[in-house]
Amino acid sequence: MSIAAQLLTRADDFDERRFAVRTPVELQAGFRKSGFDSAKVDVSDLSRTGCKIDSAVNLRTKTQVWIKFPGLQAMPATVVWVNGFEAGCEFSAPFYGPVLDNFLSRHKAA
Repeated sequence: MSIAAQLLTRADDFDERRFAVRTPVELQAGFRKSGFDSAKVDVSDLSRTGCKIDSAVNLRTKTQVWIKFPGLQAMPATVVWVNGFEAGCEFSAPFYGPVLDNFLSRHKAA
């Protein structure tokens, strides 16, 4: 029980360090980690600096990945947290604001 409490504290600490507002989305993106074939992941939130994914791929923190959003180039990212098959990824370079705004106007969750 104390381990779960520590994990929740760490997740809360991470939430407090966010640099950008997350927007809920419902979309699939291409996904690849080094040495593996590309796959699909579900993306449930997106910000200028990162996203939350749900994947069948086993991930670890600090893993380098590429995420290919529909209609955009693949974005390199680093896995910063993992909870089961969910993971938070931080982009190597943030989305350009107008590009993200345009993308979100077409992909926001209802």
